[in-house]
Amino acid sequence: MKDTTGLGIGYRLLWRLEYAGLTIWGPAQMTGRSDPKSRLRLERARKVRDAHEKRGTDVPAEVQAVIDRDGALPPFRERR
Repeated sequence: MKDTTGLGIGYRLLWRLEYAGLTIWGPAQMTGRSDPKSRLRLERARKVRDAHEKRGTDVPAEVQAVIDRDGALPPFRERR
């Protein structure tokens, strides 16, 4: 997802490192609720959606597609 609305540089850097770490050292590819990479993507998409809603702009189709696809998943981890 290329849209970074509402995401600080620190969040984006740590998110990228965590995603890369899961890709290299994480569990085998999983499906549905047990896939931590899908939950990370969903967490990021929700943050971007919330930022767009706060600014009053339209949510990009790419972000909405991630939420629609993985929206039933619980977040990977609650972040502040």
